Amino acid sequence: MKNSFQAILQAPRLIVAICLATTTIILGILVSPLLIVAAVAITALILILKDFRVGTLLVVVFGFTVLAAQEALKPFHMLLLLTLLTMLSFFIALVTRRAKFESSREFNSLLIIFGSWAFISGIIAVDHKLWIGSVETMVRAYIVFYLIYNSISRKEDLLLAFKVIVLSIFLSSAISFFASFGFSAFSVETLLTVFTQRFAGTIFDPNYFAMAVAASLPLAIVIILRERTWPVRFVWIAMVLFLLFSIIISQSRTGIFSTAVIFIYTMYYLGKKRRKEIFVFIVPIATVVILLPGIFWHRFAMFWQSLTAGVRADMSMMHRIELLNSALDVFVRNPVFGVGLNNFWAIAARYTHYPMVCHNTYLEIASNLGIIGLVPFVLILYKGFSLPGQAMHDSELSDLAWAIRAGLLGCYVAILFISVPFILNLWILLALSAAIFKISIRKNEAEA
Repeated sequence: MKNSFQAILQAPRLIVAICLATTTIILGILVSPLLIVAAVAITALILILKDFRVGTLLVVVFGFTVLAAQEALKPFHMLLLLTLLTMLSFFIALVTRRAKFESSREFNSLLIIFGSWAFISGIIAVDHKLWIGSVETMVRAYIVFYLIYNSISRKEDLLLAFKVIVLSIFLSSAISFFASFGFSAFSVETLLTVFTQRFAGTIFDPNYFAMAVAASLPLAIVIILRERTWPVRFVWIAMVLFLLFSIIISQSRTGIFSTAVIFIYTMYYLGKKRRKEIFVFIVPIATVVILLPGIFWHRFAMFWQSLTAGVRADMSMMHRIELLNSALDVFVRNPVFGVGLNNFWAIAARYTHYPMVCHNTYLEIASNLGIIGLVPFVLILYKGFSLPGQAMHDSELSDLAWAIRAGLLGCYVAILFISVPFILNLWILLALSAAIFKISIRKNEAEA
């Protein structure tokens, strides 16, 4: 061990890296923190150009944290720049034959059909600004999908992606949580104040945030099940409990519904496999129920009254129902072609004084793109859920496949309440689904 450690220290590149890092930190403290930011950016640039998979992981980090809602920091074009750099690195790897482009045969035709009609629908669009903005996010989702698919070829790559996602959403949430009332002012009183406003982490919308957290919970559960060192396992468990807490203080009914479905599916899966870990889930479920504040139960009561009796107690819920009915009417009137990608928003003023998206991704696609767009979109989601099925029969891949399925299931429930057809965390999980199917097929072919 001692000789190995000395050999590492004698490595020229490591010594140079340590010296440069130390110098940069000292100069950053003495001169300007911007020097540290610049050094990190340059280092990231070098690493991305050297290996496009580094850039892919950074895109995943953005997809599940800062830009999960795809609007925050948009003026700075950070995700666009990162994606372009990663694409450039991937192109260099293709030219130098260090990589080979792979396309998912299971998704290709569906993505082409859906994407083509979404683009062509601009012909019938009323508001071309809304249409082109949605086309941009669709192209970005497609690019991220194929970058991830080409970056993951082993189960170790999948597990690394899981850890990156969970750590990213946890760290960004924790930093945002403490920064929301000041690191130095933390106390029981300030902790209670978080229930007076809706927590959204680093994402501007609490529902989008809750969806990202819910989608990451199954990945964290698999990391816990695979971890053999108990101290490290307790750290991951603590992360899961904090993420559950962050969903609670987001006061997102979308997040609670998604999380509930994920836990039910988890307990069903573990019970079917007769895994003793099923008892571990009693603790987080009890924790969620106990920690739910009174305002949460009040919001659920208003939600239920709005659905059953039409009581106008929850004005937000009543407005959403109005938008849903409007989107359904638009779809009935334009069942084949729709009104153009993202253009329900443009004509929603005919139905409501507060026009916006209809807050249901399935109806959003139906009203905007008609049957021609809805069918391939639903089939894309179905493929994402069904592809891990084969890997679930493999003892080495089964828990990884289940986690992807559970995360996607949580997303599918969440998008019943929000209109986000191209939100990155959904498309990242779809790419992971295609990747684990590819890994499973290759593993079976190697063993045959």
